[in-house]
Amino acid sequence: MIPRQIHHQKGFTLLEVMVALAIFAVAAVALTKAGMSYVNAVEGMETRTLAHFVAMNEAANMTVTQAWLEGSAEHNVEEQGHRWQISTQAFPITTTANVRRVEIKVAPIVPQTDKPGDTATILIVYIRSPAG
Repeated sequence: MIPRQIHHQKGFTLLEVMVALAIFAVAAVALTKAGMSYVNAVEGMETRTLAHFVAMNEAANMTVTQAWLEGSAEHNVEEQGHRWQISTQAFPITTTANVRRVEIKVAPIVPQTDKPGDTATILIVYIRSPAG
């Protein structure tokens, strides 16, 4: 009688490989979601920052031109490499007739629809009636 030799194979079973792949897939999905969340947050901050620059430019323009606003108005501009809608609304101040509170809202114009998106920033300034 010839003695049998038992050979043990080394390696992973199919079940072990499938479990490892499932763990990797879950981790990859979680990392992808985290990355997308980060990218969206950065894009949102960039949009709000650029919109704030646009609002500050509008406020500076009001100061330079000594604009005296009544009611509300809207217009579109192209600044910072994007198109924006600027909405202004003037509110009288009850304690003085020669100062107005002006609310400047800036929203990016969505290229696909050519309509304004959500308001990205609001800047409140006070203007004084022009002298003379």
